[in-house]
Amino acid sequence: MSSINNNIEISGKYKFLWHSQPDSYTSYKVFMAKLGLGDDLAYLNQCLTHVQVEYAMQDTIVLKFGKDWDTVQCTEVVKPGQMVEEVSFRSSGGMYSCVWYRYGNMLVKQARPSDKRDNAYTITREFTESKMVTSFSTDKNTLKAEVVHTRM
Repeated sequence: MSSINNNIEISGKYKFLWHSQPDSYTSYKVFMAKLGLGDDLAYLNQCLTHVQVEYAMQDTIVLKFGKDWDTVQCTEVVKPGQMVEEVSFRSSGGMYSCVWYRYGNMLVKQARPSDKRDNAYTITREFTESKMVTSFSTDKNTLKAEVVHTRM
């Protein structure tokens, strides 16, 4: 159960550990496929086991994903409250209107597609003293998955 806590430091290093994954992790690849990620990109995404989270100035949070701490392969810049347009993963194209919100120790992303063939989705990242739990949902919340990264 999630609880909002303004006293949790979200900055830090987090690592994906296989033995720490909840049962719903098995739905993660299905979630990515629903968003249009092909098998190669989904596999690459699952290999990004290290995350460094930095809380920058002006309420900006930067998440750097990689196969180790020294190799950043993907960077996500989160600016809560700012609406952004993102390209769909589908080969046919399309756009998403996305916005992140911050509630204490939680970040919530809501993404609405411009093309009705794409699925709306939500990502929630909850930070605790020991981990970052990322929850994914789509198909009107009928498909859910969670990924846990342990704080190092």
